[in-house]
Parts: sequence; C-alpha cells; structure tokens
Amino acid sequence: MRGLLVQILCVALSEVVLCAADPSPLSEDALQKLSAAGERYVDEEIKRALLGVKQVKEVMEKKEEKHRHLMDALRHSSDKKMGAMQLARETEQKLEEAEQQCHDLTKSSFEECRPCLEDTCKAFYTSTCRRGFASFSFKVEEFFRKMAAQLDATERVYNQNEENAGWTSSPQNRVEEGKAELELLQAEASFGQLLSNISLLYNQSLTLVKKMQQRFGHSFSAAFTAEIQPSTLSGVQDDSTAGFLATAGLDHILDSVYDFGRNVLEEFSSTVTDVFEEIHEAEESFQPSSRDAGSLTILGQSQSRYMCRRLRRQASECWQLQDLCETCKDYLLKECPSVQQLHSEMEEMYMLLNASRQQYDDRLQLVQRHTADTQRWLSSMDDKYGWVSQLSNSTAGPHDIFSVIMVIPQEQMKNIRSKPDSSVVVTILDSAPFTVLVPADLEADDPAFIQYAAQEALTLHKQEIRSIDPGSIEA
Repeated sequence: MRGLLVQILCVALSEVVLCAADPSPLSEDALQKLSAAGERYVDEEIKRALLGVKQVKEVMEKKEEKHRHLMDALRHSSDKKMGAMQLARETEQKLEEAEQQCHDLTKSSFEECRPCLEDTCKAFYTSTCRRGFASFSFKVEEFFRKMAAQLDATERVYNQNEENAGWTSSPQNRVEEGKAELELLQAEASFGQLLSNISLLYNQSLTLVKKMQQRFGHSFSAAFTAEIQPSTLSGVQDDSTAGFLATAGLDHILDSVYDFGRNVLEEFSSTVTDVFEEIHEAEESFQPSSRDAGSLTILGQSQSRYMCRRLRRQASECWQLQDLCETCKDYLLKECPSVQQLHSEMEEMYMLLNASRQQYDDRLQLVQRHTADTQRWLSSMDDKYGWVSQLSNSTAGPHDIFSVIMVIPQEQMKNIRSKPDSSVVVTILDSAPFTVLVPADLEADDPAFIQYAAQEALTLHKQEIRSIDPGSIEA
C-alpha cells in the first residue's frame, strides 16, 4: 500500500521532483521512526486538548454559578419593579378618585354658596359703604364669574389628566411588563445554549477518552474523568463586577433619580390653588373679633369702614361675609388634605418606580454582558480545543494517528532555487495524504524536523475541521 502511494505521489510531483530509482531516499525504518515520533507528538497534543476541554468545563461551571447569582438578582429587581408599578397604579387610582371627589364637592358647594354670598356682599356695600355701588356691583359679578370659570377650567384639567396621567395602566406599561418577562426568558435561554454546547463538547471528548483508554493509559482516563470540584462565586467574580453589584443597590439609585411625571399630577392641585388664592389672602388680611352670623350689622363701625375700603379695592373680600350665609358655612376654603397626601405618596411611588427600573436595567445589562463575554471566551476555547471532539465520531477513535509516507529532501529537487524546503507527505488522524513543507535548515535526523512536520500537519487538519463545522459554540 505504501509503495502504491509513493508511485502516485511521484507521478503527481513529476514536474517538480526528480524521482530516483528508489522514490524515497529514506529507508522504511527511518520513515517508521519518524512516524512514531510524530505519533507521540500528536498523542500529546490530543491529551493536551482533552485536558483543555476539561478545564473549560470546570471554568464554565464557575461561570454558570455566577450566572445563577446574577439571574437571582435580576429576578429580584424585576419583582421589585413589578411591585413598584402595582403600588404606583393603586396610588394613582386613589389620587384620581380623591381629586374627583374634591372637585365635585368644591364645585357643588360653590354653586350653593354663590347666590347668597353675592347678594349679601352687595347688600352690605349698599347699606354700609353707600358710595360707588354700580362699579362695585360689576366687580362682584365679575369676580364670581371668574371663580365659576376657574372651577370649569379645573374640571377640564382633571378630565385631561384622567386621560393622560394614568400612565401606570397604559398599554406601554403593559408592554413593559411583558418585555421584562421576555428579557428574563431570553437571558436564561442564551446562557442555557452555551451550557448545552459545552456539555456536548465535554461529552464528545469523554467518549474519545474512553475509546482511546488503551492507548492513553488508565491514569490519563482517571485524571480526565475525576469529579470536578465545586467552586464558589467569589473565585471567578472580578473586582469590577463585585463593585458594580455593591453599588447597584436601590439606595444608591435613589440618590440620582429624577422626578418623573410630577407636573402632570400636580396640575390639578395648582389650578385649585389658584382658585382659592384670593380667598386665603382675604382671610389673612381681615380677622374680625366677632363672627356671629345672621345680620349685616355684625361689624363695628371702624371695621365696617375698613371692610368698605377693602371691597372697593378687591371684590374677593366678599368671602369675609360668608358666615352671613347658611349655605356657605361648609364651603371648602382649604384644599382637600387627602389629595395633598396622595400627591406626596405619588411622588414617592415615582421615585421608587424609577429607581427599581434603573436597577433592573443595570442588572439586565450585567447579565447580558456576562453572557456575551462567556460566549466570546467559549468561542476562543472552541478554536483551541474543539477539534479534538470531532475525533470521537469514529467507532473506535482514529486508527492512523500520524504516518510519514515520503520525505523529499532538497538534493532531489531540481529547477528550484538553493536551499528549498523539504516536502513531507503525511497522513494524520485518518486523513487523506497531504504534503507539508519543512524549512530547509531542518534535517530529517533532527528531532525538530518531525515535530515541525507533525505540528504543521495538525494545524492544517484543525483548519479543515473548523471549515466543516464552524462556530459550534455560538449561542
């Protein structure tokens, strides 16, 4: 068989090689010695690659543990975000209900109070102030029209806020909740695929070790199959990751949150404040000593003159006479306290929700970065060691580890410049014969000669394997 291969190769290289009567200048014994030395080199490379696969498996188990810790933190952040959204949704609903009740009560009370108070104010001015009633009457009517218009505007603001401010129940937030679930599933699936790939690589390598146990010996088989020691997260967590997890807490995030949506939810309250502003000013500037209702003569002479001056300047002073009207006694001069409390709670909910979102996004990025880094690392390891797993495809492992078929030294080359490389025809790991070139400064009896030839042959064989099965580790 060897002679037939030599004859075929002589014909193929007839244009370059000057074949002598004996096609190989090296004896059969010399070729066998070179083959044996090459086999030992390839055997060691196979063992090195197999142990490399085991080391990859061990490191991957550490990375898997780290991934579990990261995913636990991510799920915790997701739960906090969903909880914050639920709290914000409930608080927002309470706020909307309280604002509507406050508005309805304020408007109905004003409508009941207005006729009496407007008439009482005019009557007081007529009986006490006497001068300039026509212009004063117009100012009073204008004032109460303005109050009614402001309450109508408040109602429009509320209706608009009811449409726009309910963002916690909006379709966008429902999409966000679904997106969070999908992101968690994708993070698990991506890393799970990497675990599946490395398990396949390891199992194929284990199959090869079992097939070649007689060749490699029991000690190597025992070393490869020895139980992988469990590891802790601290052994593989780098300082940058630990620092990130330490500073990614909710307290840290709360220091940097911004107010989100505050203007929309405060618009109603600020409008109501505008409605009552003149009323409060009138109360503060006029504090009569007696508030007994039922008569226009309630005020003393000096207070009556003071009141007349105030009414001429500002019609809102009419509110000082509200106790003279039974329908105005329960009028809401103060903003609804429950609304203010709920506004404060809503602001806290916004801060909590934004902080929980930021924490979730940061931890999601950390999980994704860890997965991407692991994938790049595994791809590099697959380039380095993955070729060995392909040797397990045959029934009993490779039969022909390495064979030198023919060496064509420099002196047999013609029509080529001085010191040409030697051509060595080899087979490796059951491959078809192919030629590798060995530098001219290496002689066939030099151990470096066959090591170089075997190394080049193995490199070409790895390239061929990668071209057949590219990217086996890709997620």
